[in-house]
Amino acid sequence: MRKQLSICALLATMSLVASQAFAADSSQPAKDAFITGKLEATYTFNRHLSASAIHTETTNGVVHLTGTVDSDIDRDLAGQIAKGAQGVTSVKNDLVVKSGSSQASTKSSGSGETFGQYVDDATTTAMVKSKLLADPNVKGLKISVETTGDVVTLTGKVGSAEQKQLAEKLAKNTGDVKSVKNQLVIDKSVGGS
Repeated sequence: MRKQLSICALLATMSLVASQAFAADSSQPAKDAFITGKLEATYTFNRHLSASAIHTETTNGVVHLTGTVDSDIDRDLAGQIAKGAQGVTSVKNDLVVKSGSSQASTKSSGSGETFGQYVDDATTTAMVKSKLLADPNVKGLKISVETTGDVVTLTGKVGSAEQKQLAEKLAKNTGDVKSVKNQLVIDKSVGGS
């Protein structure tokens, strides 16, 4: 808890200093440097990403990510975090996955949430997807995960009521998830590993 408070205080201080510098110099290079710094700080404090392995470069609001990550989910998480940063016009995600994992993507809710909420939601989504991919009874299924606040929404098709219930339980038992909207549809033609 004390470590989290220290991290929050550090981020708040960095954000305040950066926003003052940003306001004082509204040139594009200053804006790009602000975006790069904010993203690098966010990656540093995200428990799923290794900031030392992710290189961030911003030019005219376009963020280019290079380096390595441990999974497809981490690559998508880093990209989604960058897309949610204020001032970013687009993201070129050239992160390379070190060790294989199933393809998965995270989606932004597109709401007016703060950047911190966006990062928390993307992190929760990545954690839920990791659990779904790790469970042999649901990993082969196409389940989409979206997080808004501490509410996770599951969509897609599963082969049985048991798989639907298992996916919901895995999501509920993840991090700070308060509730799960289980919109999975049972389709007997859908298999699973």
